[in-house]
Amino acid sequence: MGRSSRKIDAIYEVRAAAEKKALAEKALEDDPGMEKRDQLLEARLTLEEKTIAAIEVCHECGHAHGAGEPHQN
Repeated sequence: MGRSSRKIDAIYEVRAAAEKKALAEKALEDDPGMEKRDQLLEARLTLEEKTIAAIEVCHECGHAHGAGEPHQN
């Protein structure tokens, strides 16, 4: 998998997670029960995880690393 491909994949994972969150919000509106609230919470957490991962994936090496740290192969 190419380096920039990992960044692109991470961005698409954010998009998919955002869609799931939107669907969970709609489902909660239609059926405001505890199960739907739990599903929405899970969708929110997943979206946050995917967003953090997409931010951290380096567009040059495809790995997460801090600013100023060397790129990985």
